[in-house]
Amino acid sequence: MIRYNTTVAELTDKIGARWLADAAERTAAFRAAGKYTEKAGSWSKVKPVYMQLQHGKCAYCERQFGSDPQSRIEHDIEHFRPKSSVKVWPPAGATFQYSFPTGPASDVGYFLLPYNLLNYAAACKKCNSSFKANYFPIEAAARAVDADTPEVLAGELPLLIYPIAEVDDDPEDLLSFEGFVPVAVKRRGRKARRARVIIDFFALDTREELLRERAFLLKAIYVAHRNRKSRDPLVRDDSLQTLAQIDLPGFPHRNCARAFSRLCVQDTDTAREYYGAAIQYLRSFGA
Repeated sequence: MIRYNTTVAELTDKIGARWLADAAERTAAFRAAGKYTEKAGSWSKVKPVYMQLQHGKCAYCERQFGSDPQSRIEHDIEHFRPKSSVKVWPPAGATFQYSFPTGPASDVGYFLLPYNLLNYAAACKKCNSSFKANYFPIEAAARAVDADTPEVLAGELPLLIYPIAEVDDDPEDLLSFEGFVPVAVKRRGRKARRARVIIDFFALDTREELLRERAFLLKAIYVAHRNRKSRDPLVRDDSLQTLAQIDLPGFPHRNCARAFSRLCVQDTDTAREYYGAAIQYLRSFGA
């Protein structure tokens, strides 16, 4: 995960006054009812804004699908805090065990947030439907389901990170990578707990498609570092282009790529070990 920088003012400009006025009316109705009351919402209209903001990448796993109109089918517009109900996580039968609380269920969910611009993200269908669903783990004993301000909602001590704007921690301060495997930056404390839950929640360390894509990236980055001073101008330019692209927010699996690129400079022996691990992992697919 990475942060996608924007502001509410920028989102407002892109989405438009008409949609926002309609959203305000709907939210007022939810406030009066004390719950979410719609049979269908209109947030699909804002999906392109978040797809473009996130450079066509999933907010949670950083897979890249595209931000053009044809790519809409590959993205869901996701409510960070569930709008109508919240289930207990981990679900029954899960292998995850924690020494800290992960929050109660709620029958009403966050009914004031269905049209809150800082409660949306574009997510791949696997992250949204298979993993996120109606779950939202928190450390606090009670949910602020009737709140709609970042300050009050932060008091829930959410265990997931909202990666858009600067209302939450920077994901790269919590999550890093050892080779192509995600790890917590901190060993203990709240940031370590959040990182562990995020990795488990979205199966970031076990999903085959993520591990495979990151392994391919590691190979390219390692070779680019080795060839960045090549006498062959084409090879050298290709290597420098790869290394420059790593810092672009639209680069797929940017957190992983940046962590490994730093390692290639700081610890060449360990970088080589991870490079070998990537080769070995991809060999298991017959590559």
